[in-house]
Amino acid sequence: MSDLARLQQQFVAFLQGQQSDFPQLIGEQAPVATDIRLNIYQNAYRMRLRETIDNDHPMLGKYLGDEFYDILVANYIDTYPSKVKSLRYFCDAIPTLLAEQQPFIEHPILSPLAVFERALLTAFDATDATTIRINDLASLPGEQWPNITLSFHPSVSIFEESINAVATWQHLKSDKNPPAPLDHELPLYWLIWRTPERLTEFRNITAPEMVLLKHFVNGGNFADGCELLAEYFSADDVPAHAVQFLQTWINAGTIAKLN
Repeated sequence: MSDLARLQQQFVAFLQGQQSDFPQLIGEQAPVATDIRLNIYQNAYRMRLRETIDNDHPMLGKYLGDEFYDILVANYIDTYPSKVKSLRYFCDAIPTLLAEQQPFIEHPILSPLAVFERALLTAFDATDATTIRINDLASLPGEQWPNITLSFHPSVSIFEESINAVATWQHLKSDKNPPAPLDHELPLYWLIWRTPERLTEFRNITAPEMVLLKHFVNGGNFADGCELLAEYFSADDVPAHAVQFLQTWINAGTIAKLN
């Protein structure tokens, strides 16, 4: 390791509050004492990380309130020090901390709320890709239908919740008091994607749509997908429902390619 790399490593360790010889390497320089100058750097580093959490999780911050949010920020920066070059990924473990550490573990709405916020952020930041139009589906020869597979836009994901995290996020976004945490009897599924207009969207999807969507995401073809839908609809109605789901996804701009 070069001297410069070693110095940089010691500097980062100091900023993160770890054992480091870096303070001993800094000479006095009037009129500001060395320890004050070093504290300025350390405080600025933590403030930048806090700003990242602020930007990534505004609704979570609203829900927690100032006191608990300050605890979250301090615990997260200390427990999960930044190890990547891009701050875009710094907050990835926030849902984990909320699910594992006191006092947050006592509030099971927090981790799913953070997961949902991160899913929205991931959709917004996803790679660009062109999407097909409804005419591409209409012009598909009939004999090709059983074997078609789909490639989805990179922003597409499915958020599954067992507690009312999305409703909580929606209330906070609208500056309304969030509802009391409520466990669902059955999981709810939400399709998340970014539109061609670069707007992040989400909507609740039914169990059969979720099953078909996951089937296509995993590389399944149309014929096998129809067999899965037979668990929910009569055999005569299955093709119409499958095509309707495809049309809905295409119109929303979620399908990049028919294969």
